Amino acid sequence: MPEEWKPIDSQVLVDAWEEVKDCAEGIQKDLACPDETISKMLRSVAETFDNTVEELLDKEEEDWEEAK
Repeated sequence: MPEEWKPIDSQVLVDAWEEVKDCAEGIQKDLACPDETISKMLRSVAETFDNTVEELLDKEEEDWEEAK
Protein backbone atom coordinates (compact mmCIF):
# COMPACT_ATOMS: atom_id res chain seq x y z
CA MET A 1 0.00 0.00 0.00
CA PRO A 2 1.63 3.28 -1.07
CA GLU A 3 2.22 5.85 1.64
CA GLU A 4 1.18 8.82 -0.52
CA TRP A 5 -1.92 8.03 -2.59
CA LYS A 6 -2.94 10.28 -5.45
CA PRO A 7 -5.94 9.74 -7.71
CA ILE A 8 -5.27 8.93 -11.33
CA ASP A 9 -8.07 11.30 -12.37
CA SER A 10 -8.80 14.20 -10.04
CA GLN A 11 -12.33 14.52 -11.42
CA VAL A 12 -13.15 11.06 -10.08
CA LEU A 13 -12.10 12.27 -6.62
CA VAL A 14 -14.28 15.38 -6.94
CA ASP A 15 -17.23 13.26 -8.10
CA ALA A 16 -16.75 10.82 -5.20
CA TRP A 17 -16.62 13.68 -2.69
CA GLU A 18 -19.85 15.11 -4.11
CA GLU A 19 -21.51 11.70 -3.95
CA VAL A 20 -20.56 11.21 -0.30
CA LYS A 21 -21.72 14.74 0.52
CA ASP A 22 -25.06 14.25 -1.29
CA CYS A 23 -25.60 10.92 0.48
CA ALA A 24 -24.84 12.48 3.89
CA GLU A 25 -27.22 15.35 3.18
CA GLY A 26 -29.94 12.86 2.22
CA ILE A 27 -29.42 10.92 5.45
CA GLN A 28 -29.44 14.15 7.43
CA LYS A 29 -32.73 15.14 5.81
CA ASP A 30 -34.27 11.69 6.49
CA LEU A 31 -33.21 11.86 10.14
CA ALA A 32 -34.11 15.53 10.45
CA CYS A 33 -30.97 15.92 12.53
CA PRO A 34 -28.66 18.90 13.09
CA ASP A 35 -25.33 19.35 11.29
CA GLU A 36 -23.45 18.23 14.40
CA THR A 37 -25.17 14.82 14.38
CA ILE A 38 -24.38 14.02 10.75
CA SER A 39 -20.86 15.33 11.31
CA LYS A 40 -20.38 12.90 14.21
CA MET A 41 -21.74 10.07 12.07
CA LEU A 42 -19.32 10.88 9.25
CA ARG A 43 -16.38 11.06 11.67
CA SER A 44 -17.40 7.68 13.07
CA VAL A 45 -17.43 6.20 9.58
CA ALA A 46 -14.03 7.78 8.84
CA GLU A 47 -12.66 6.35 12.08
CA THR A 48 -13.79 2.88 10.99
CA PHE A 49 -11.74 3.27 7.80
CA ASP A 50 -8.77 4.63 9.76
CA ASN A 51 -8.90 1.67 12.13
CA THR A 52 -9.12 -0.78 9.22
CA VAL A 53 -6.04 0.77 7.62
CA GLU A 54 -4.16 0.57 10.92
CA GLU A 55 -5.13 -3.09 11.31
CA LEU A 56 -3.94 -3.87 7.76
CA LEU A 57 -0.63 -2.10 8.33
CA ASP A 58 -0.13 -3.88 11.66
CA LYS A 59 -0.85 -7.24 10.02
CA GLU A 60 1.59 -6.51 7.19
CA GLU A 61 4.26 -5.64 9.76
CA GLU A 62 3.56 -8.82 11.74
CA ASP A 63 3.70 -10.94 8.57
CA TRP A 64 6.99 -9.30 7.61
CA GLU A 65 8.44 -9.96 11.06
CA GLU A 66 7.37 -13.62 10.89
CA ALA A 67 8.89 -14.01 7.42
CA LYS A 68 12.28 -12.75 8.61
